Amino acid sequence: MYPEFTLHDLLRNSAELYPGKTAIVDGKAEYTYEDMARQSSALCAALQDAGVEKGDRVGILMEKSWEAIVAMLAASQASAAFVNLNPLFKPRQVSYVAKDCDVRVMIGDSDKLAAMEPGTTDRAFYKGDRPDSEGVSGELTDLAEVLQSGDSPRETRQVSEVDLGTILYTSGSTGMPKGVSTSQRNLVVGAQIVSTYLENTKEDRILSALPLNFDAGLNQFTTALRVGATLALQRSRLPGDLLKGLRRHEITGVAGVPPLWSLLLRSVKSIEQEPLMHLRYISNTGGRIPQANLDELRRLLEPSGTKIYLMYGLTEAFRSTYLPPEEIGRGTECIGKAIPDTQIMVINKEGKECAPGEVGELVHRGPTVAMGYWGKEEATRKAYRPNPLAPPELLDMERVVYSGDNVRRDEEGFLYFIGREDGMIKSQGYRMSPEEVENLLISSGLVHEACAFGLPDPDLGHQVIAVVSLKDGGDESVVEEIREYAAKNGPPYMVPKAITIQDDLPKTGSGKIDRKGISNAYTNG
Repeated sequence: MYPEFTLHDLLRNSAELYPGKTAIVDGKAEYTYEDMARQSSALCAALQDAGVEKGDRVGILMEKSWEAIVAMLAASQASAAFVNLNPLFKPRQVSYVAKDCDVRVMIGDSDKLAAMEPGTTDRAFYKGDRPDSEGVSGELTDLAEVLQSGDSPRETRQVSEVDLGTILYTSGSTGMPKGVSTSQRNLVVGAQIVSTYLENTKEDRILSALPLNFDAGLNQFTTALRVGATLALQRSRLPGDLLKGLRRHEITGVAGVPPLWSLLLRSVKSIEQEPLMHLRYISNTGGRIPQANLDELRRLLEPSGTKIYLMYGLTEAFRSTYLPPEEIGRGTECIGKAIPDTQIMVINKEGKECAPGEVGELVHRGPTVAMGYWGKEEATRKAYRPNPLAPPELLDMERVVYSGDNVRRDEEGFLYFIGREDGMIKSQGYRMSPEEVENLLISSGLVHEACAFGLPDPDLGHQVIAVVSLKDGGDESVVEEIREYAAKNGPPYMVPKAITIQDDLPKTGSGKIDRKGISNAYTNG
């Protein structure tokens, strides 16, 4: 057994212990841990030949697939950091991320590479037919040929647990995505911690229902990799297909976000008629499940022995708390207690620990705290700070992460979520800032000013709502044109459910758009 320092240490262990065991199920194809080790080594060799050096960034622009899994492991073995781009991104978002973190090589689906803006990357490996792409200024290489080549890396590179492992892009309150720099240690410890409290083993069959660019979706893979479990890739989000995936693969565990459970609950009659006896656990993240949905999930699943874990996390530290299944009666506002090997503090405005019942900011201390925001020193200093409760002589020894989420702790130590201070919107499991939506609408050329906010929705988490003023005296007839622009140039979850037009948007005394006043006025009719 290799020490568990890096992502590819986890692979080497599972490949040696379970070489012939099915590691990934992708549609009708199954791949073993031996396949995973061999093909990731071949791609590592090709990345080295393409000039990828230690610390370089390798972009992965693909739908969830076997090849995407191999690409992450190959980048890690090549001592580079992989960057999973959201497959829902439009070309301008892809270009922004590629430029922001200086992607050296892109590995992607042919259609996505073909749609990239000119000069997005210098070199690319493509899956599918050779793309006709101005987005790649240099050489294009057939990924399938590389994976079947059997090549080995030309050199073995030393990779440390403190090296950059991946950059996870998350929305920021400034309106532009921020890349969370995540070390190899962060990735490995996240897998260790989650597999511990979920009691994962090599016998598990885990459904990968979340995207790999999402921290919880990535952890489904790293957890399976660590324990030698089988990971079944689920791409379809159609209501019946989720249940089919659970049944077909006899899934024992799945993580989801609230909209996913809403999809599952459309299959109530089928589950009542044929209970999911093999499903050992489900876990929720990415927002609070409506209490009615949680009650229905308990009614359907608990009699068959399924455990339900409610979890809370933030990309800046991956996972912070979980509520054990035996405490689920506390309700969906309860986010539980700290995950193993982690300290969660509730800090008031004066930097002191809050008393029970007092509302303060959740502050996370532990080994999953990420390295900071890529290339954004000011934002990093704001979120990643010295431990406020450390003795003076140890104040500069470690950084903790301030979540921006307000919580309270009860007398028994359980935490309850209150809300965010920055107005972030969570819809369909994705987090976005109001400014991101506003920038998208204004870039249409039809909108003068915009104010976006979220309204609670039992299925989506939030509905995205926008109130705008128009350029050049436009009228209501352009609303559909604005929405079509947003759908064409932004990911689906960022398209407003409703767009309302006003002549002028109210301002605060400092001249800023009065977000709170506008959202209150909209809510109150």
